Amino acid sequence: MARQRNKGKVVLVAVGVAAVIAAIILSASMYVVDESQQAVVTQFGDPVLVIINPIEGPRKEAVLKRLRDEYAREGISVAEGAGLRFKVPFIQAVKKFERRLLRWNGYPEEIVTKDKKYIWVDSTARWYIEDPLLFFRTVGTEEQAHGRLDEIINPNTRNSITRRDLIEIVRTDNREMSVAEEELRETTQVAQVEEGRPKIVAEITQVSRKGCEAYGINIHESGVLIKGLTYIATVKEDVELRMIEERLKIAKKHTSEGEGEFEKIMGDKERDVKTILSEAYKEAKEIEGVADANATKIYAEAFSKDPDFYRFWKTLELYEEAIGGAKTKLILGTDNPLFEILKGNLIKVGGASPAKGTKE
Repeated sequence: MARQRNKGKVVLVAVGVAAVIAAIILSASMYVVDESQQAVVTQFGDPVLVIINPIEGPRKEAVLKRLRDEYAREGISVAEGAGLRFKVPFIQAVKKFERRLLRWNGYPEEIVTKDKKYIWVDSTARWYIEDPLLFFRTVGTEEQAHGRLDEIINPNTRNSITRRDLIEIVRTDNREMSVAEEELRETTQVAQVEEGRPKIVAEITQVSRKGCEAYGINIHESGVLIKGLTYIATVKEDVELRMIEERLKIAKKHTSEGEGEFEKIMGDKERDVKTILSEAYKEAKEIEGVADANATKIYAEAFSKDPDFYRFWKTLELYEEAIGGAKTKLILGTDNPLFEILKGNLIKVGGASPAKGTKE
């Protein structure tokens, strides 16, 4: 009985060990490639299977066909898409790579343009692994891929910029500028744009893609982007000072033009006022002349009816003019003709004969 019990324990242990070994072997033979990954399966270091999972885009089908043909010529199996897969345990290994877009950021670099402007250029790009097998053979890791992109994109950017004037890199086309050309003359050569930044960036992207083909990587359709463009520190301050001076000069010019326009408006206003006053004075005098003529006519008609009253009225006017003010006192003698008139006795005034029948 004891021997049988021992035999049973040995069997249980053996079954347990076998189960553990089977689990280990099964675990070592399975692997998962998710939707964000691609993979290369190697056997003793040599690739035997490539799992490709290209990014979506108009080139997807063409890329799949090309990769299938290339791998078939080498006798390497091809699988597509994500999922659970199996391999020979302990003999085959799986190397997984990123399938999604990756970011490359270049280091700001000092570049001199064709018109001798020293600038800092900071560029960036989005890239992805297009050929996982070629990437595995030539690069192996994303860190090394970033180094290759540094060696490809930075020189191409520098070569494209050094062959152009700064205005070509700054502007995209010949649309009307929102700033005056005088402000730009201190910083760059103002001229018609023949290419513009989009064409320069497209050139950099095209040449860089050609260089990336040897490593199984590609640059996204958005291309290489220039995210930073500024003068180097040694000239930036001088340029800013010149720009400030130029803006002040333009401001003074506008102020002077404004003051000139103000003086012109005020001159026109003063001339218009004088014209209006002159016409009004002329019209007033014409009205006054007509009124005086009518008054004279009325006086003449009135005085012709009573000549003595006319003499009396004119005598009063002469005395009023002689007195010359309300505070002036006039002393009349008893022999004064005016005194006689006031008394009601008209006598000869200024050599005239006395009138008869005059009432006080």
